[in-house]
Amino acid sequence: MVDFRRLRPLDVALWVVAVLVLVLGAYLGWSVWSHNRSVVVSTPASRAVEDIKANLKKDPNNLVLRMSYAQALLVAGRQNEAVEQYKAILKVKKEYTPALSGLGFLAMTDKDWKTGEKYFRKVTEILSGTENAGRSKSLETAYFYLGTALMEQRNYEDAIAYLKEALRIRRDASDTYYALAYCYKQLDSPKKYRENLEATLAFDPKMPEANYDIALLLLEEGDVGRAAEHLRTSIDNAPDVEKPRAELEKLGPFAARLSAAQKLASTEATKALTDARVAAALEPKNLDALRLLGSLWEKTGDAESARGVYERILTIAPGDPTATKALERLANAS
Repeated sequence: MVDFRRLRPLDVALWVVAVLVLVLGAYLGWSVWSHNRSVVVSTPASRAVEDIKANLKKDPNNLVLRMSYAQALLVAGRQNEAVEQYKAILKVKKEYTPALSGLGFLAMTDKDWKTGEKYFRKVTEILSGTENAGRSKSLETAYFYLGTALMEQRNYEDAIAYLKEALRIRRDASDTYYALAYCYKQLDSPKKYRENLEATLAFDPKMPEANYDIALLLLEEGDVGRAAEHLRTSIDNAPDVEKPRAELEKLGPFAARLSAAQKLASTEATKALTDARVAAALEPKNLDALRLLGSLWEKTGDAESARGVYERILTIAPGDPTATKALERLANAS
């Protein structure tokens, strides 16, 4: 697996989950503070901090308000102060799961996996005994991060157990499937690795990491056309990552693939299709490659794929006569 933004699923998703799950206030719609200290008071995040702080002085025992204050501090880049607020909450209510989750979240952003494990394990113990445990988003999130913390400590078997618990609550979580795939790869379980990669893509077809990983498997199997398309998807959704681009370029050059497809098109459409798929992946806006690809999908009997290619052509060249006529032809044939 390549180190994309979610090789370790928490790297990017953590902030999102913190906002959606851990925050109880309404002060987190602003972006993370990144301005010079001289203008910090004027930033939206800092204004939120001051507003909540003023309200908290009037009602210091309000745990929901104090939780909002901790989260606003986080958004303003004041992590140490946020930690103090979480700990203050736990002095009042030691099993207050949003604060425990907040501390676990911060430990894991610092790559302190053992501490993160401790906090999220506590959260799962508390929430798993509640009446709505089977539908609890907070419990699902805690299981996910507990699994992730264990995965980061290379305790893959236990990580899998908790990630599966997360999936029992939320079956469509692509990041959880991807974490499972990673664990199974480390345990040298190729069948389950692939199954979970495919599940990842079923729920998030554009995830660049999973597209790259499945492309490598397809290349090993000799399915070059599909591999090229997955590499293109990976490139389009992670343009700053070099590995998928390098892998795709190995399948070129474009001119040679297009020429090979054109020569084979009338006699060996199936073989031509592989070259055309690679050509279209290498140069996704090249109309000659796309027109040829569409015609080859038609020839080989895959009307749905042909339709998709012709529709792509029309997004690049609205009114293109070849694509327009082809779509009419396919519509009449269905």
